[in-house]
Amino acid sequence: MKKKPILSAYKIYWAEFTPTTGKIVTKHDMKRLDPCAIGFRTTILRRHFPSKQKALDFLSGFDKKLDKRYAVRLFSDKQFSLAKESEDYAIPYTKKQLNEVYYVG
Repeated sequence: MKKKPILSAYKIYWAEFTPTTGKIVTKHDMKRLDPCAIGFRTTILRRHFPSKQKALDFLSGFDKKLDKRYAVRLFSDKQFSLAKESEDYAIPYTKKQLNEVYYVG
């Protein structure tokens, strides 16, 4: 009998895509980065991943053409739950996470 994976707020990861030029994520880029993304004229795009390794695999294997270049930071589901409305849902990144930036596009 196969064991069910244990869901943990510390193992589930998110990627936050922020444009390096301009302030708006284009609709075209939204669809390429996350096919489930909805909305328009957003300043950031956040995408869910089941683990940090899956997020890193996505970033290293990403080869689609984008309109802009994006800085990407990874954070845990637990950190996402600590974001406060009064702070515009800013993620409480660690110092290491602030220095660990990936780029796509």
